[in-house]
Parts: sequence; C-alpha cells; structure tokens
Amino acid sequence: MVNQTEDGIAKAARLIEVRNSVSRGAIDALLPKAEKAIGRLASPETIERLTRSNPDTIWLVSRRGRQPEGFVTVLLLNRDGYEALLDGRMNLFDPEERYLVRQAETPAAVYSWASYTPGLLANAIPMVVDHFSSPRYAGADMIANVTTERGRRAMLRLGFEEGVEWRGKFKPHLFVKHRSKTSLLRPRPRYDRQIAPARDTGITVVHGIDQLFKVAAIRSAVYIGEQSCPFDEEFDGNDFAATHLLYSVEGEPAGCMRIRFFGDFAKMERLAVRKEFRQSTIAFELVRASVQLCRDKGFRKLYGHAREDYLPFWQRFGFKVKHNGTPFGFSGHSFVEMVDDIEPPPHAISIDDDPYRLIRPEGQWAYPGVLDPQGRSPWL
Repeated sequence: MVNQTEDGIAKAARLIEVRNSVSRGAIDALLPKAEKAIGRLASPETIERLTRSNPDTIWLVSRRGRQPEGFVTVLLLNRDGYEALLDGRMNLFDPEERYLVRQAETPAAVYSWASYTPGLLANAIPMVVDHFSSPRYAGADMIANVTTERGRRAMLRLGFEEGVEWRGKFKPHLFVKHRSKTSLLRPRPRYDRQIAPARDTGITVVHGIDQLFKVAAIRSAVYIGEQSCPFDEEFDGNDFAATHLLYSVEGEPAGCMRIRFFGDFAKMERLAVRKEFRQSTIAFELVRASVQLCRDKGFRKLYGHAREDYLPFWQRFGFKVKHNGTPFGFSGHSFVEMVDDIEPPPHAISIDDDPYRLIRPEGQWAYPGVLDPQGRSPWL
C-alpha cells in the first residue's frame, strides 16, 4: 500500500507544469488565496508592472490541463538591488525598477520573492530553480528568506546554504546558492552558527567556561554514564589545551567535539552526541565543522583514533586507516589510527594576515572583533 501511494504521488508530481505566461486575471484569482495562506504580498498592480518589465518574475503552476493553482515569484536584482535587499533599502511590497534587470539582462542575484505552491505544487520549485541555471542566470546567486522548517528542508535539498554573513552581521534565515564569482555574501563557517546561545540551534567554538561546562556535561552523560568510562580517562588533562565545538539545540547542549593541534596536523577526538539527539545529523555536522575549522587554520593533515566498529562513519568524510591498520586498545575498546589529507582555502589563517584578524576570537576570524577599529570592513 505504501509503494502504491508513493507511486501515485510521483505520478501526480510529473503532471505539474510551470509557465511564465501570465494574465492579470490569473494574478487576481491567485493572490487572495496566497495571502490567506502566507500573509501580505505585493499588490496585483506591482506584480503586473514587474512582469511587464521581465516575464521571468512570475511563474504560474498548474496540474496538466487545469487552471493555475499556484505561483512562484522572483526578483531579478542588479548589483545595487542585491545590496538594497541585504541592507533593507528595498521595499519588498513595491520594489523599484532601478533595482531590477530587464528581460535579456543578466542579474547579480535571483531572490525568491514569494511562493504559493500548496501540496504537490511544491514540485514546481525545483523546476523554476532549474530554469535559473540557464547560461543567462548561471552566474547569479540565488537567495531565499526562509522562516519555516518545511521551507528550510526544501532549500537544503536544493543545495542552498543556510545562514550568511553580510557586513559583519549574521542573517540566519537567508539561504544562498553561491554561484557568483563576486558574491556579496559568504556563508558563515559551519563552526560558528549559533548566534544567541540561550535559544539558537547550531555549532559554536567554545569560548568560555560556561560553554566548557556544557561540553563536560555531554561527555559525562555519554562516556561516563552510558559507557562506564572512568572519570580520569575521560577528563584526561587535555581539555584546556584544546579547541572544543559545541552543538546546541534551542540552547540545550546536544553534542560536542574536541580538536588538538600539533606541529603539522590536527587530532580530532571526543565526538559525543547525547542519546536524545542521535536520530539527527548532529554527529555529521560536528565532524564537517571540525574539518572546516582545521582547514581554515591552515592544516593539511588530520589524525584520529576510530573504534573499529565506527570506522565506516569516519570513512564517509575521507578518513583512511593509517599504514597497515594494526588495532590497539584502551578503555576496553579496540581502535585503529586514521588520517585524512585536506587542503586549506585561500582565506586560511596565515602569518601574513592583517594583525587585527589574528587577535579575533577563535573561529570568528571572518568579521571584526572587539579590538578592531570601528568601521573596519569584515572578511580581512
């Protein structure tokens, strides 16, 4: 029965059609339904005006042979419009045409303005995204402002990155598909995405003793409580000589990772996720964030000890068994050594960096710190 249901859904999805041939009657018919579902939108006159200037502004969605039942709208922004969107100058209910490109012009960014795609009509969104992969649009960033979990999942499936930095300010609800070589936005690092510790979900580098207590609580629950690891083995004297990553879910400590740095390699260790959160991707996100942190610090070699039964997990990230893979044991478990070769990015920390960048808090090198002179530009 489940397979029959899934087949029916897939068949219905294949009947979805999109087109950018729009009439005022279709706009008038759909807009009240959309506003009832998602709130205030631009007026029919505004939508019609922008559509006359560039037909790719609105896409009507229907099931084959039926009248339009939904729509997807975008703003095709020039460079000034891109900046106006980010700094709040743009009136999204009545965008000025000086911020937009006309038909046949190449935009700097494609902004997901508003979408009304109830039920199966949501299958139209990837179709519209595909249209904006054509040569005219392929170099333009794609941006969406997402505030629902359903929308968040959809954007991640489409390859958008969650959360971006703009002039030193984090915009957690902006999702971006980076395609421009001169993008105004850069994604906030994976290891620095929890902005308000009291309530946010995400990863942060541990900076204070209060955060380190949360790390200790997680590891105590997992290693001492669940695995009966002796206290002196778990808290081995290395915690104050390491960098820790903390993953919180709505402010609640959920997972952690420890990284120690040696001459030409970094050692990844003490990955732990509380039992309540193990049906999530937290462990994967912590590893990816740790790898990115090491890359951004300029390291090219990673090292770690994998329990033999957990080795496949680490191999997902590119780790390989070191040398002949001879197991060794401690704390009642059998381990193997593993290594991974990584490549630092062009913006990795180096001795040739701006001096202010080198005194910023760990993991927050991308934007001005408290010691930076006022008005300094981020991304030094």
